[in-house]
Amino acid sequence: MRWKAISGQLVVANLDGKVRRVFVTAWNPFTSAVKVAWPPENKASASRRGFSLIGQTEIAEANYEPLDPDAFRAATRG
Repeated sequence: MRWKAISGQLVVANLDGKVRRVFVTAWNPFTSAVKVAWPPENKASASRRGFSLIGQTEIAEANYEPLDPDAFRAATRG
């Protein structure tokens, strides 16, 4: 199962009990799951420590919604 690297795409997902806009870092063409990363809530504190993206996880297809469905489709399926 190979993941396809994706950049420039955002999805909305429920993470840690909050609805968040998160950056897609990779897409699985077999399951349509995405790997995502999101910035920390306190950006000033994170930038002092050198973190640009702090949270990372994998989300199943049924649990995320692309912000721009047409661009997401083009980026993932060509």
